[in-house]
Amino acid sequence: MLRLFVCATTLVSALSLAQQPAAKPADPVTGDAPAPADAAPAPASASDGGVAAAAAMGSGSTGTGAAPVAAPPPAPKKIDPKLFDDALNDYFAGNPKAAAPKLFDYTENVPSTDENYAWAQFFLARSLIELKLHHAGAVYLSRIARERTNPQVLTRALEELQQLTDRPHDEAMIDEQVFGALDLGFLSEDVAGYAHYQQGLVDLRVGNERWATTHFSKLPEGSAEASRAKYAMLVTRLKQARKDLPKEMVDQFFELAKDEKLTREARNDAMLAVARLRYEAADFTGALEAYNLVKLGPLEPGRAALYLEEAWTRYQLGQVHAAMGLLTTLDAPSFREEFLPDKFLLKALIYRDLCHYLPAKRSAKELTRRYAESLDAVRERDDLTRDPRLLRAASARGSTQRARKFLESLELEGEQLGRYAGTFGERMFGYMTRVYDLARAEAVRVYQRRLQDSVRVEADKLLRAAEQVRLMEYEVGLKLYERVKKGSKLVALIEEEPLKANQVSFKFADEYWNDELRTYRFSLKSRCIEETAR
Repeated sequence: MLRLFVCATTLVSALSLAQQPAAKPADPVTGDAPAPADAAPAPASASDGGVAAAAAMGSGSTGTGAAPVAAPPPAPKKIDPKLFDDALNDYFAGNPKAAAPKLFDYTENVPSTDENYAWAQFFLARSLIELKLHHAGAVYLSRIARERTNPQVLTRALEELQQLTDRPHDEAMIDEQVFGALDLGFLSEDVAGYAHYQQGLVDLRVGNERWATTHFSKLPEGSAEASRAKYAMLVTRLKQARKDLPKEMVDQFFELAKDEKLTREARNDAMLAVARLRYEAADFTGALEAYNLVKLGPLEPGRAALYLEEAWTRYQLGQVHAAMGLLTTLDAPSFREEFLPDKFLLKALIYRDLCHYLPAKRSAKELTRRYAESLDAVRERDDLTRDPRLLRAASARGSTQRARKFLESLELEGEQLGRYAGTFGERMFGYMTRVYDLARAEAVRVYQRRLQDSVRVEADKLLRAAEQVRLMEYEVGLKLYERVKKGSKLVALIEEEPLKANQVSFKFADEYWNDELRTYRFSLKSRCIEETAR
């Protein structure tokens, strides 16, 4: 009976197996056996190519809690070859707004080996620049310089990039990554000269003066880049020098100040360097001559630092009335936001020397009163970049100023980009938005890093002036309570004759004119006590 039961069971199992479909062989690549026909389909994954299964299951969440699979990037759409010609027609017809989206579609959907690919990038960059989107245009020009798919387009792109360096620009992208890394063997003379100049500047920044000299020696003699290279080399040597500066350096700066190939700003900076070096050498007359040779524009209100340095020079020469006139100039509305703590110190010194002790004490206290919040922030070790006065002063000079101007230009162009949202289309507008967002984030980082260093310099300048002012207050206090020695007498005041009508041109009533700022004079009589010998 037991044997009959086992046979019957085996027969039933055989019949059930005969009714099922035959099993498929294992996959020849993975070796995995396929799932049974009545099993639930497994969710597709990106690794095993189950995109179609994932799409069939939907992009929503599955019952197993598996993460949804991202859709594959859309395949490049087929581009009509006439699109490039249509875009060029729009560009040369003076309509870069219509040409830009067509050129963008062309560059995004054709391979880089296409014969018109580099030209499409170039004219897209030109269209963006004409639409006041200079950074976006520089991005495409830099891409041409890095890819180098067409030598003719490369030369044109480098020339356009060179012109963009005259305005705020991404120094890392253009100066270092493009011109600082160029192979200089195939470039035109003008572009190669500018590239040698930029590569020499990069070497100077890292302290390799010998390599910088090698690049600068290849610049055409008499070119603008050669003059800029001389100026950069002199400034670098001046920063590295400690004392006993050679007289030849002053003469070299003086020659550069007369070089018309330099910009007026660079020529003025060179002349200011001459004046400062002469002042340090106690050649105050020569320093004053150099300050007078600084040329300002007809409508330019002037430089506050220039007037203050000239006032110090005239004070050293004993021209206290002219020095006080320049300090009066610094009270003009165009200079009231300038960070000039030394101004109050010099005014207090002049009052003290002429024995006007109470005005000297008031001038000394004016510094601590005006910069009280900034001094408190320094003493409390607060974040100095939050102080408006120190922030304004730190971001107004040198590399920090360039970083600030570039950040401001990005913000302005970002607002300009919003006007073309409907014209550019969703894809191009989204790409341009990401370009400006990334550039702005990097610009903020660079600006904050440079600002941290600059604000410390300005805070140190303020602290030094505050310490000198406190010493001044102490000295003035001693003079106020000093006993008059027996036998001393006051200086007799000279009674001046009143001016006649034809001798008076106007009466000063807080009116500041740009062409008169350097000519103000401050009438101040001495009150000092003169000792007479017995």
